[in-house]
Amino acid sequence: MTTPALVKAAELKRMADVAKSKGVTVWIEINGRRVGVSPDIQSAISEKPVDMKPEDFSSLAEWQAWRDRERAREAQRDS
Repeated sequence: MTTPALVKAAELKRMADVAKSKGVTVWIEINGRRVGVSPDIQSAISEKPVDMKPEDFSSLAEWQAWRDRERAREAQRDS
């Protein structure tokens, strides 16, 4: 028989969601062991590439928001 996991997958997912949305490292301690989840630092500090593909977006609203941001950046660069 295998030993049960210290942290269940659902708990790790919740920790990852918080870490990603807030940009912080989330720690829990179980049986004297610390388990942490950190956000992806590179994606947090780097901008999305300008030449994104349609499949990179999960919805039309996400694409429209990206397009508006890109247009605003271009307008700011041109002025």
